[in-house]
Order: sequence, then C-alpha cells, then structure tokens
Amino acid sequence: MSAVKRLIRVSPDTLYRDLHGEGILLQLETGQYFGLGKVAHRIWQLILEHRELSLVEVTLLSEYPVDPATLSRDLDRFVDQLVEKKLVEIEILPV
Repeated sequence: MSAVKRLIRVSPDTLYRDLHGEGILLQLETGQYFGLGKVAHRIWQLILEHRELSLVEVTLLSEYPVDPATLSRDLDRFVDQLVEKKLVEIEILPV
C-alpha cells in the first residue's frame, strides 16, 4: 500500500471566529453555526497552521496525554464530520 499525504483545506464557504479560546464556524451555504470546544478548537487551529493531517496528529500527540490509536481514530472521526458539514475539503496526494 502506498503512502499518502492528506491535506485539509477550509471550504471557501466557511467562516471562522475565535471567541475567548473557543471557536465558532459558520457554513455560509447552509447557514449553520458550529461551536468548537477547547480540544476541537485546538485541532482547528492546527488545521489552519499545518494543513497536513499527519502534522496535526503529531502535534496533538505532543500536547495531550492520549493513546496514539485513540487520537488517530478520534481525529479521523472529527475531520469526517467537518467534511460532512462542508466546513473543510480533503485533498489526498501520493508521497
């Protein structure tokens, strides 16, 4: 199986605001708001900073005392929810 790089791009229809350490997302196409708690907000910040999902995961592992398999599974689930809500888009590139 070949390795891939997953890049996350914020959808052009997504607005983001930081409100005192928590985040608010607005999906313009649907008009829905989404609140981000502290951990989800940190993930969002890392997505904006790194774009590459593996770098987001490595950074989170250095910041939180969590089992790597659990973090990987939870991060994938969170990103899948962002994609489903049209807040981000994933680009998969071969490495």
